Amino acid sequence: MSKPDISTTTLPPWDTYKNKQPDDALASIYTDIEATSLQMRTWYWTSIRSKRKISLAVRGATVVLLIFGTILPIFAAIQVEAKDKLLFTQWAVSLLAIAGLMQVADRVFGWSSGWMRYITTVTTMENLTRVFQLEWAKYLVSKVGSLDPSDVKALFDLALRLEQELTKLQADETTQWVNEFNTGTTFLETLIKTQREETDKKLEAIRTSLTTQEASAKAEGKAKLPGALEVTIVHKGEPKKIKIALDDEAPVEFLGYVWSRLEVPVGQHLLRVLTTSEPPRSIQRITEIKPESITKEQISLGEESKP
Repeated sequence: MSKPDISTTTLPPWDTYKNKQPDDALASIYTDIEATSLQMRTWYWTSIRSKRKISLAVRGATVVLLIFGTILPIFAAIQVEAKDKLLFTQWAVSLLAIAGLMQVADRVFGWSSGWMRYITTVTTMENLTRVFQLEWAKYLVSKVGSLDPSDVKALFDLALRLEQELTKLQADETTQWVNEFNTGTTFLETLIKTQREETDKKLEAIRTSLTTQEASAKAEGKAKLPGALEVTIVHKGEPKKIKIALDDEAPVEFLGYVWSRLEVPVGQHLLRVLTTSEPPRSIQRITEIKPESITKEQISLGEESKP
């Protein structure tokens, strides 16, 4: 049902009540104030319908969400699987969050408060209109004799007082609406600011966590990078052929002063040197390879052999 705005499109003729018989003048006054009152009351009654429907729908949905949001954690507690517990709990949190957002929307848009404000205003208007009707009737009933211009003046003042009271109610309700609208806007801005700050904090925490994870991954990856081994062979006199090996590798022959190996896995390794001259000697050394670095060892063939 459409609701026309409360407005005065055209004013009645300036001499509407002038030079008329009292009965005709009072009929016009009564018709005009009745139309004014009806227009105001109809606007509010029509507006109440939509606000009442939305408010009841929001409140009903909120109660349903609250019930399920309260029951689901109980079901979560009796679940055996951890993933089922998590699922029920997540649903409960989501439903309660939606219920909270619906209440925020109700507060910001003023559905429930507007309904209460409208019903209070229009009920007062109805009461004032009934009182006017009774006072008008009381005046006419108590009047002895025919009506005269003084009666027209008295009843006109009665109608004027009703219109002023109705207009004041409308103005007061509009002022309340403006204050509530500004309060809702401020609340929404505060909510957005708070949520943005919380989101920024969470985002910063995520960035810090990602940076830490990335640094840890780089350090871990770097720690796994192979190193290199450089072994200086100290001979007594001219270099002699030897056999050299790492860990359980088969020894390889080498003749020279410096033996090196690239791409050696990080960690501790057993360096074995075997002489080929008589008497044969075996030299073993524990060496630790560090990532992306060159580990240098020196083997003197004059060392005592190890069993």
